[in-house]
Amino acid sequence: MRAVVAAAAMIPVLAACSNDQPSSPTVPSTDAPPQAAKHGPFFPQCAGISDEEIAKQTQVQGLTNTAQNSVGCQWLAGGSILGPHFSFTWFRGSPIGRERKTEELSRTSVEDINIEGHDGFIASNDDPTLGTNLCEIGIGFDDDFIEWSISYAQKPFPDPCDVAKELTRQSIVNSK
Repeated sequence: MRAVVAAAAMIPVLAACSNDQPSSPTVPSTDAPPQAAKHGPFFPQCAGISDEEIAKQTQVQGLTNTAQNSVGCQWLAGGSILGPHFSFTWFRGSPIGRERKTEELSRTSVEDINIEGHDGFIASNDDPTLGTNLCEIGIGFDDDFIEWSISYAQKPFPDPCDVAKELTRQSIVNSK
């Protein structure tokens, strides 16, 4: 009897060592390979906008280009963070919809816009004492988008959305 019990206890161990194991579960496959991002045009450094043009459009003298790389630039008055901020950013392979949703959650107004035949959004924010002092424009190009951000800290200043529209228009014209 003891031999029968021992033999019965060995069946699961021997079965685990056999070559008759069930095949591993199959992972469903897709017929379509992953899509590569489709990029829009090339934007030169700072969207091809000179420091002089930024000063002319923003009507702020003494701006310093404090950050400059292949995907963006930032200008501050005297290089200080305690003043107006102006920036250009080029987002490659990034969805503009996510940026727009962020703007919709944080800005007073977000609307559709078309500049030079390209669609995007324009977002503005109102300050209780300054009025509309911030404007951001995002324009999509396939799986890329660009964004201009114009923000003033004290009066007087031009309409920030007019400034953003003109800088965006020039950036698109400068793209290749």
